[in-house]
This record gives sequence, C-alpha cells and structure tokens, in this order.
Amino acid sequence: MSLLKAGIKEDHPESVILFELQTDTVEMFIISTDPDAEWNNDFVLIWGDYVANVWEEKFSHLSQATARMAQLMYVCEQDAEGETIMFEKHGDEFVSAWDNFLKETTSAIKYEGAK
Repeated sequence: MSLLKAGIKEDHPESVILFELQTDTVEMFIISTDPDAEWNNDFVLIWGDYVANVWEEKFSHLSQATARMAQLMYVCEQDAEGETIMFEKHGDEFVSAWDNFLKETTSAIKYEGAK
C-alpha cells in the first residue's frame, strides 16, 4: 500500500476510495468522506507527486471532483519540455468554470409524463 493511501485511511477513517490511479509522476485518489450519510458527504481529490507534496481539494459533487481529476490527468499527460503546466483556477474558481462548462454543453429536455 502506498504511503499516500495509508495516510488517507488514517486521516479519513470513515471514507471510501472511489477512484485511484498511479502513474509515473502522480498518484491520485477520489474519496467519499461519509458514504453512509445522505447529507454532508463531500468528495475529496487527493494527489501526490511521489516527492513530498500532497494536495487535497474538497467538492460538494462527485462530478466536480472527477472533472478536476480529469484536468489533473491532462496536466500529467503533457510532455512540455522546459515548461511547467499548472492549474489556472483553484477552489471556487474551478467549480464556477466547471458549472459554466456544464451550462454550455448540456441541456434538460422536458417530456410528457415526467414527474
């Protein structure tokens, strides 16, 4: 078991790991902080760089956490020699950008017989 995964079990004992991925440069997890609770369940994206750095970001919705994880995966996929690829938005700024993306790319269609 990785040190990061062991730390998650210690720091978030009631959590459930929903997703995990290890690459050559990063290790990432999405956890559900209280999966038995109907309310007050947060989703946390936790990742580390195998050096000494670990980051955590908390989200209200699983879609937000997985979108951020996808962005992290994109950053890791880049092979920009002599460059560092970084996040432009953090926290609430990222959530707002994600909400805007959803508004621009999805729609709800009402149909007869809907409850």
